[in-house]
Parts: sequence; structure tokens; C-alpha cells
Amino acid sequence: MDRDTQLRVLFVGLGTSEITFLNRLVKGLAEKDVHVTVSGPKRKVIDRFPKGMVDWLLAPRWHGSGLVRILLMLFKLCKGLPSKRLKWLREIINFRETIRDKLAALHRYLPFLRGEWDIIYFPWNSTAVDYFDLFDLGIPVVISCRGSQINIRPHRQGQEVYGVLLKQTLEKAAAVHCVSEDILANAVGLGLDPEKAVVIRPAVDPAVFSSVTEQCQTNPIKLVTTGSLIWRKGYEYLLMSVKMLLDKGIVADLHIIGEGYERSRILFTAQDLEIASQVVLHGKLPPTAVIQELQQSDIFVLSSLSEGISNAVLEAMSCGLPIVTTECGGMREAIQDGVEGFVVPVRDPESMAEGLQKLALDPDLRKSMGRAGRERILADFNSQSQIEAFVNLLESVRVNEAN
Repeated sequence: MDRDTQLRVLFVGLGTSEITFLNRLVKGLAEKDVHVTVSGPKRKVIDRFPKGMVDWLLAPRWHGSGLVRILLMLFKLCKGLPSKRLKWLREIINFRETIRDKLAALHRYLPFLRGEWDIIYFPWNSTAVDYFDLFDLGIPVVISCRGSQINIRPHRQGQEVYGVLLKQTLEKAAAVHCVSEDILANAVGLGLDPEKAVVIRPAVDPAVFSSVTEQCQTNPIKLVTTGSLIWRKGYEYLLMSVKMLLDKGIVADLHIIGEGYERSRILFTAQDLEIASQVVLHGKLPPTAVIQELQQSDIFVLSSLSEGISNAVLEAMSCGLPIVTTECGGMREAIQDGVEGFVVPVRDPESMAEGLQKLALDPDLRKSMGRAGRERILADFNSQSQIEAFVNLLESVRVNEAN
């Protein structure tokens, strides 16, 4: 990309926690000579990248001491002046009714009073809703639609306001990225114009998530899964599947990597099923430890009730693991039943146990499906191809805006 026309992207919603696939995207864009600015409350949001690769825009959270908030706002206001966006900011504040709401809006949008960007990018629908007024800056916006924020949250009781604002963000966006055809269909059902949507599936770096030369069978069979400990991951059905395996004389240990509010319920369920000794909850692990766990496992299993396309499954495939997954969301776009693994119905522990049993009893099948999964990643879910597709999407938005 020519330096004189370097694409400038404001990335809103990366967060301070370690989200591997978003980190890959930011780093990949920067390596393609895209000038990426990441907004966040603490500088550590960019400390995970090589020094000087990504810029940081201070966007403090609305919490803590009121005096500190006021001082921060005064600092940001002085730093942001003079600004051609003062009229935009005044209109945002005037729209709010209470003093508290006016101050909260001022606090939220002051960081964006200055700064030159070609595109504003929201990796989450919820962040686009939270920063709704950025759509009126006159800068084209690109949003990613990934999973539950499209196919679950808009349909939940008490989320009516979110649903209305979600539809409006989809209408206002210059382009919308969907992680799967299934998510695209859901977004179209919520009002998205398919003409401005593009499907770019998740991807992994196969050099990082690598397979071991020769995977030896563990004893007992080691099952692994990765994901937040939340209800939509369907862990209770997975635990029932493990119980069914044990009842058939197949000893398998289940390793769960992740943290969340369902931890206690998962432990209680394992105890109720009398399989607590077969279940290991690792909590949240750093990426290197996750890779090591994958490489030392026999089968990856996904029991989710909802997904876009699971990044965790792609990472496991890249590490050469056979997969047993529910057919939620776009998972059939990543896993061909009987090729890279088995695709089973949602909330069907019997079918899941059957797929796990076939793999547990057949080492050659595990190896062949694992190889097929690795080959599929190299062909269709390689991070380099994904980054190229993102750059093309962002560039096309800039060109359309210029025209």
C-alpha cells in the first residue's frame, strides 16, 4: 500500500483482555501498512503489539471518582481544541435530558474530538450500539457481526432497545462484515441490506497453531474444549456425553479451558453425573498454554447452542485435532460431517457421545480427520487470506466514500 494513501482505521472495541483473533486482525492490518488506532481506557490495550506498530487513543471508562472524571474531561477538552467537531459534540450533549446523561455523553465522546481516520471499525455489534453517535461524525463505519449479538441478544426479553439500535447501526454502516453465511442470514432478518454485506470467515495462523508431528493416544482419551463458561456453550450436554462414554466403558477426561459465571454449575453437574474426577477446569490460559493443551489432546469437542463460526474449533483443526461439534450457526461451513470430524444436532448428548465414541475407538480415524482439518485450515481459513480480505473491504469502503 502506498504511504501517500495509507489507510487510517480507528478500531473501537478491542478491549483490554486477550482476544486472540482480534489481536491477529489488528496486527495483520498493521503489517499490511494500515495505520491502526485503537481506543481504550489503558495503554496496555496496545502493549501486546510490537512497539510503534499500533497507536492508542485514550478513551477512559465512566467509573471511579467523580473528580477524576471531571479532570479527565477538562484535559481531553483542552487537548481537543480547536476542533471542527464541536458542533457534533454539542448536538450529542443537547440531545441528552439529564445532567448526568450529558456528562456521560461528554465523557464518552470527548476522545474523538480530534483525530483523522478514513474508517471507524467496530468488531462487535454491542460496541457499535454503545458508540452510536460516532456514526454522525461523517466517517464511514464498518461493523462485524459475529454470533450471539446477532442471533441471540436481539431476541431476548428486555433487549428491545438494543434491537432497535442494532437495526439502526446496520442501516447506517457503510459496510458490514459477517463471519458466516448463517450470521449474514440472521443479520438480513434484522434489516441488514445484503448488498453492503460481505462474508469473511474467521481464520487462524497455522504457523502458530501447529500440529505435532505424531500425535500419540493418551490414556484415558483426552477431550478438550475452549470457551467462556456461559450457558450458550452448552456444557451440560457435553458433560452428559462424557457420562455416556463412561457408561459404555470408554474412559475419557474432559479438559475445559475458559472462565465464566457458569463454573459452579458445571462443577455441580459433573458431581451429579458422578464424573467429577474426569472433568478438569483450567480457567483462562494464555495462548501458548492453550496451544500446548490442544497439541496434547486427542479430540476437540464443541457443544455450543449458538456460534458464528467458532475460532476455538479452527484453532483445534489447525493443531491437527478431529472435531465433534454441534451444527449451530455456521459450523457446517467449517466442518464437513465425516471429513474433518462429526457434526451433531444441538442439545443432543446421545449423538455427541456417538461421534466421540467413534473417534475414541479408532486412532486411524482420528489421525485422518485431524489431517483433513489441518488441510482445510491451510486452504480456506488461513489468517493471511483473511487479512487480505479485510484490507480489500476497508479499501473498497474508502474508495466508495471518495466517489
